[in-house]
Amino acid sequence: MLLTGYWKSVMKQIVYGLLVMLVAIGISSCSAPEKLGVGEQRVFRITHADSTGRMFSEIWTGPRLESFGVLEISSEYFDRAMHTSDSRFSTVRFSRLLEKFQLKRGEDAVLLNCFDDYQGILSLHDINRYDLRLATNIKLTSYRPDWLNPLLIIVPNGKQAPFQERFLTANIRELKFVRLNDYYAPLQKIAGHSPEAREGLEVFKNNCLFCHSLKGRGGNKGVRLLEAYNFSNESDRRRMLIDFKNSHHKDNSEKQDIEQFVTEEKLERVIDFLKKFEKQVEG
Repeated sequence: MLLTGYWKSVMKQIVYGLLVMLVAIGISSCSAPEKLGVGEQRVFRITHADSTGRMFSEIWTGPRLESFGVLEISSEYFDRAMHTSDSRFSTVRFSRLLEKFQLKRGEDAVLLNCFDDYQGILSLHDINRYDLRLATNIKLTSYRPDWLNPLLIIVPNGKQAPFQERFLTANIRELKFVRLNDYYAPLQKIAGHSPEAREGLEVFKNNCLFCHSLKGRGGNKGVRLLEAYNFSNESDRRRMLIDFKNSHHKDNSEKQDIEQFVTEEKLERVIDFLKKFEKQVEG
């Protein structure tokens, strides 16, 4: 009887433990928030230096950003770039957000790190000059590609920003204050004093670097160009031109239509820059 009573006690403890575990799992599954897909997140980071120069990140939510005031606007700039019409956006003035930070280390730009490994960058001068907006909601009348999600940079109507890829950064997960000269220094050193290479660098900075990184600058959404092509080889240079036209056109909804920003002549200058870059790396 003593043995039987002992085993009954053990069995009761095991059953009780299992019941507790099942209840805990049930509560966890009921209370856990639904996992959001890429671009649906309402949380992002802002990284900057404190008064001592130490870098740290703040967590911001969509509602906190929208507390600065939401403006419903359209954007002819966006519609032109995306080959659509009548798009509408819920936006916050970027300048209102900038006012919340005291920059003490000469920061003059915002790096835009994105969920899909894209990396944009905007100068504070351009943000204020063109009254750029951060879109927290996007309403399109046509097909919306997977990569087109808030936070999104928007050029409002009436602002004549240069027609470039850099004013269309989407899917932003982090805003980080940086110095432009520090960011571009490794690439400017490579371009040197060659007029063709310097022109190519400018085109690359404004349209290509966001997906195709060089020297630790830019995004990794696209292929590494120096690994994919030998720019000292004529056939590889022609192949790059063909690949560009086959990928970055208005009918490829999975990629931005870079062809509208980069003419064939400008693309030749980009190749001049990459050829010089390749020689520096090899040297």
